[in-house]
Amino acid sequence: MLMVKTEKKENRFQGGLQYIGEYRGVRAAVIFDTEGLIIDHWEKDGLDIEIFSPLMLSMLSNINAVLKKLGEQPANIAVVKNKDSWLTVHRVGELIMAVIAEIETDDLLRVRINQAAEMIKDHMQEKYPLLFR
Repeated sequence: MLMVKTEKKENRFQGGLQYIGEYRGVRAAVIFDTEGLIIDHWEKDGLDIEIFSPLMLSMLSNINAVLKKLGEQPANIAVVKNKDSWLTVHRVGELIMAVIAEIETDDLLRVRINQAAEMIKDHMQEKYPLLFR
């Protein structure tokens, strides 16, 4: 009998989100497109992801409107902290990754977010080279 080794394809969207989610204090991580359609997500607290992504798009749109009035380029990364939470919106090509964490989470979370963004970017370049230059 001929045995064929099948290679399990790694879901790098989920892998990137889980990498972020493993970090202490992270409540949710979402990847969505520029229209708010969710591609993948990881969440711990039962956060309503269907509302989260359009709100993050709205926040990014408002920030970019202000930047445009200042003569600046659109934001690739936006970080907002309040007394309870730390929200990060990170543009990865035509996709957007949003992360919400507890305010006590340390700054090493940024490193994880950047590494996850690179994982997603590499996956997109490999899978869709014409769309992701």
